Amino acid sequence: MITALTTITQLTAADFKRRKQRWISAAAFYAVGGIAGLFAVGFGAAAGTVAIARSYDLLVALVIMSAIFLAIAALAVIVNAALAARARRRNSRSAAVKSAALATGLVAIRRSGTTALPLIAAIAGLLLASRLVGEDEAGDE
Repeated sequence: MITALTTITQLTAADFKRRKQRWISAAAFYAVGGIAGLFAVGFGAAAGTVAIARSYDLLVALVIMSAIFLAIAALAVIVNAALAARARRRNSRSAAVKSAALATGLVAIRRSGTTALPLIAAIAGLLLASRLVGEDEAGDE
């Protein structure tokens, strides 16, 4: 029994180490991509402003560019609100499934007394695993 627990612990530690490395590399790549994206947007905005200023007045060009950036900001707020609503729905469904599993386990405990010990261990393991996976999914989003 102890060797099985040791093996599971070692596998879990190796998995966490891999995930940590993946998170660090993803964060570095996102940082580099974000900085490059900011430079691209800045140069694009400058080029767009110059192009519009040649056809119209400089003030009109700046107003048009600010309207474009305002539209982009509004789009970002709308997308963020939609993603937050989806996360709230997912969390509420997850809580409903967990409470249903817990209720099923409690009913089994009442019916069988102490013979439900393996079932209790299985439910506790599933809840623990779902929390670990839930934290991992939250970090990925």
